[in-house]
Amino acid sequence: MKRLDMTSPGARLDDALARLEHTWLETRQHWNDPVADRVEEEYLGTIRARVRTLLDAIAKSQTLLRKAEYECQHPRERTQQL
Repeated sequence: MKRLDMTSPGARLDDALARLEHTWLETRQHWNDPVADRVEEEYLGTIRARVRTLLDAIAKSQTLLRKAEYECQHPRERTQQL
């Protein structure tokens, strides 16, 4: 049975958020006015919160899927994985 891998996409999403944060910090060095503050608050703050929520959900889902996969296996298959 092929395993569902949600870890790799989650890691890529986490990396993309880190790159966005880094780029935004560089941008803020040159753009520091009320509009930039609003962009950060309204857009980047929302993106950060949603991505973190999604990453938590991915981690929990991966754990549940692994447990379900294990429990659905025949007992012989379980011992082969140890």
